[in-house]
Amino acid sequence: MSISAAFNVSRSGLRATEERATMVAGNIANASTPGYARRDAAQTSGTPAGQGSTVEVRIARQVDDRLAAMTRRAGAEAAGATVTGEVLNGYLGTLGNPGDEISPAARVAEFQTSLDLLVNAPNSAGVQRGVLLNAESLVKSLNTASQSLTTATADAAEEFGRTVGTVNAALSGIAQLNDQIQLEVPGTQGEADLRDRIGRALDDLGRQMQFDTRWESDGTLTLHTTGGAELVRGSDAAAITFDPQTGALQTGNIDITPGVPGARGFSEGRLAELSTLLSDTLPQMGQQLDELARVLVQSFEAADASIGPGQAGLFTDAGAAFDPAQAVGLAGRISINDAVRPEAGGGLWRLRDGMGAATPGDAGATAQIGAFIDALSAPQGFAPGAGLGTNRTIGDYAATLVGAHQNIRVSAEARAEGGAVKLATFEDSRAGIEGVNIDTELQKLLEIEQAYGANSQVLTSLTSMIDTLLDAV
Repeated sequence: MSISAAFNVSRSGLRATEERATMVAGNIANASTPGYARRDAAQTSGTPAGQGSTVEVRIARQVDDRLAAMTRRAGAEAAGATVTGEVLNGYLGTLGNPGDEISPAARVAEFQTSLDLLVNAPNSAGVQRGVLLNAESLVKSLNTASQSLTTATADAAEEFGRTVGTVNAALSGIAQLNDQIQLEVPGTQGEADLRDRIGRALDDLGRQMQFDTRWESDGTLTLHTTGGAELVRGSDAAAITFDPQTGALQTGNIDITPGVPGARGFSEGRLAELSTLLSDTLPQMGQQLDELARVLVQSFEAADASIGPGQAGLFTDAGAAFDPAQAVGLAGRISINDAVRPEAGGGLWRLRDGMGAATPGDAGATAQIGAFIDALSAPQGFAPGAGLGTNRTIGDYAATLVGAHQNIRVSAEARAEGGAVKLATFEDSRAGIEGVNIDTELQKLLEIEQAYGANSQVLTSLTSMIDTLLDAV
């Protein structure tokens, strides 16, 4: 090997130690930086003609893509389950638990108790007033629950739109990073930094939705839903569109709505949970409330011998008789017939004689009161589509409704807790691979210092040899 070749080799060794020192310094400086993946240097040798065996350094991020994907999926599961509680907390606080005084189940029980008292004192104005107050409390509990559920639905739709916007911005950002990474030389610090940025973007996106990724040969990332719909390829990002009324999601002409048969969607994350809430959970909860109101209205119409078809009973649809075409939203409109409300010109005695009675009847009559009690205590026909059973008493149905609605939050909290445990486990494992150990990096610096000193010594020796040759000329 010539002296000039030896110079080139030693110079390349110094450059390599410099790059390794820069890499280790970066690891130490970013030990606490979220989303930073530890770098390692792989040294390779090349032999340019007449130049000797030079040294090159390639920077490699220490990551496990499979573990990262598992971490993001656990994050999507936990974030998705959490959003259910965020949306429903206000409504469920208004609804109450089955044993709470404010719940429709408790109001039904109180109303039935007051009717039992009335059958024993049918002419007592005080007992009649108690029945009216309990009936009004029952109606108010349904009205309030329905209004609160409507607010929760509106909040969910608004959050749905914000989340779609967040996802679209993330997809666009990843596409832009793909553009930049193609300009970087593979194995350099610049490429590693861009891959870190993509990793952080994927971690953030993972809380919003579930997805699959694939690194391409040109260094770019391709991203698609777990159902196979492409979201990012190279510098192109898909735009997700949404319907806040139905929870539907699309990218182009492809349906990616979660839970829809044949759709190429996904099942976890805030976006999936909000879609399911809007398309299924919240509408069914509203249908169940409306079904309770419907049976109250219709059963008391049927039990009232003083009225004919099309006339309103004790419970009304905003003052009118039940209309099957107006069943949606009935829980928010159900009200007490003005015929029994003294402040509206009605008479409490109609609780004893029926809503259609023109004048007070026998003060000791109990037949109509008994019919009202039977309406509450006898099994009623509830619609199968409501999903809470078809042949049960009003009180049983109300208790089941309250319990089922509260259980949605309980189940979501359990899923969130399970997802959080998995997330913590995967994050610990991931930190063991990607994280920086300061002691290990300091040891690497000592090795680099020794390598630097050795290469410097070679250059010093070569300089001395040249000086000797020049002196001999």
